[in-house]
Amino acid sequence: MTIFFFFTSIILVSIIASILIAQSVINAPFFDAIGPFSAGLLGLAACFVFAYGAFYLLDPDPVSEFDHPVPLYLRTLPITGFSAFLWLPIYATVFNRLRRKRVTA
Repeated sequence: MTIFFFFTSIILVSIIASILIAQSVINAPFFDAIGPFSAGLLGLAACFVFAYGAFYLLDPDPVSEFDHPVPLYLRTLPITGFSAFLWLPIYATVFNRLRRKRVTA
């Protein structure tokens, strides 16, 4: 059951973070001022922070068998990095489609 919760939380957090951050960056009032490339990088950093915060709160990998306990904030970093394989392509796809739609509209 723990493995199911682990992978489900990674998938759900990745999808939610990517879509919410892409929407908020595209609709931000400073989008035209900083340009699409800088806005995309800002959204990328925001996705990382959102995913890190969500994984910190969910704690999908509760490990207590270590001889030396690892703090939660250090256990969350590899999970966030691993989940980047999911949220990074989702964010890039959603951001580019919304950006194209905004430019052509």
